[in-house]
Amino acid sequence: MATVKYETVIDAMWDQWTKGLENIAEGNKQVELWTLKTLEQQQEFVSKAVEQLQEVDKQWKAELENLQKRTVENLRKTAGNAVADSYEEWTNRMSEALSKLQSLSVNQSKTGYTMVKQAQEQYHQVITQLLEEQKKTREELQQVSDAYVEQVKSLQKSFAQSVDQYAVVK
Repeated sequence: MATVKYETVIDAMWDQWTKGLENIAEGNKQVELWTLKTLEQQQEFVSKAVEQLQEVDKQWKAELENLQKRTVENLRKTAGNAVADSYEEWTNRMSEALSKLQSLSVNQSKTGYTMVKQAQEQYHQVITQLLEEQKKTREELQQVSDAYVEQVKSLQKSFAQSVDQYAVVK
């Protein structure tokens, strides 16, 4: 009959237990990384949206200004200076009104995006802080778990040794 090495069995059993806990901890770490990456992507999206809004605003103003200049030039060539000056004065007034309306619209959008961006940054800070606390808790739990497993292994080994001397079959 083969001799059973209780110490080896005890070590193997608790090593598997420890590996299982390590796998769970590693899964948690992966979820944390995915969470942070997702938050960073959201922040990048909001920043790009604000940049695009500003770029559209700039392009709109440039296109409108260009259209007005070309129209005034064409009117000067075809209808004369008086008509061109009259049209230019009228379009300048309309441009001011449109610019104010457009500024209100764009500023409202910018304010909305800014609020979303600030909320996103605060949320990111809170999540980062929670993940740091979770990491500390996980590390503390790992230390306590390792110490506990070592104590249990030691206790089981000493028990197996004390019982082994009374075993009938070895």
